[in-house]
Amino acid sequence: MDLDSVAEKLYGLPPDEFTAARDDAAKQASDPVLRKAIKSLRKPTVSAHAVNRLVREHPEDVDDLLGLGDELRAAMIGDKGDVRRLTEQRRDLISSLVAADLPAAVRDDVTATFEAATADPELGAAVRSGRLVKPLRYAGFGAMPDLDDVVATPVTKRTAAKKAAPKKAPAKKATSKTAPARKQAKAARDLSEFRQRVLDLSGAADDAQRRYDEAVRAAVEARKLLDRAEAERAEAHKAARGAHAAAEQARRELGRLERS
Repeated sequence: MDLDSVAEKLYGLPPDEFTAARDDAAKQASDPVLRKAIKSLRKPTVSAHAVNRLVREHPEDVDDLLGLGDELRAAMIGDKGDVRRLTEQRRDLISSLVAADLPAAVRDDVTATFEAATADPELGAAVRSGRLVKPLRYAGFGAMPDLDDVVATPVTKRTAAKKAAPKKAPAKKATSKTAPARKQAKAARDLSEFRQRVLDLSGAADDAQRRYDEAVRAAVEARKLLDRAEAERAEAHKAARGAHAAAEQARRELGRLERS
């Protein structure tokens, strides 16, 4: 028994079975450190469980989605590829993954989680682990979710090798050769900032689109409720008029009887 195998089994279970199965697994662990680690595994929310289940049931589709996220990010920062086409493909693939019969709030959380998975490789790895305890949301502008709070067990993060910063050389008078080099360096920095801006705005656009879709669904439901209320109001008004007419007729009959 080890934590990884236990977690893999537990996060494939329905939420209502999780706690009992976790406690039972903890009792079976002979190592006190492992027992404590198992006991600390958190029960997933309904939305997180829905994502974990889809990852297990449709691993190839999820891998396709994460690959599409790589293409989309490359297209955004390198101007290589059709961003609109890739965005539409992502939307279609997520729609095909997310079950239409899920409650609206859960469906929104699952959609947001899969969108976040395409925004950053670390978020994609977190979703692909199938061990979420909470849904993910990423609105861009560098506001990365706390993965330790979202994933049950640590996810291997892809770290880029960092080069040591070169020591500053004594200032030299600009020459015909150094001036173009400085311009190129500034242009590279500006390009990097614009690329990050594109990624941030894309995340914000996804979040705004999701809120818009939610508002449209709420408006449709409100219109249905209003139509039903209007129909009931009209029926009640009709019944009231009939009742008033019947009461007036009864009063007239009573008057005739009293006069006679």
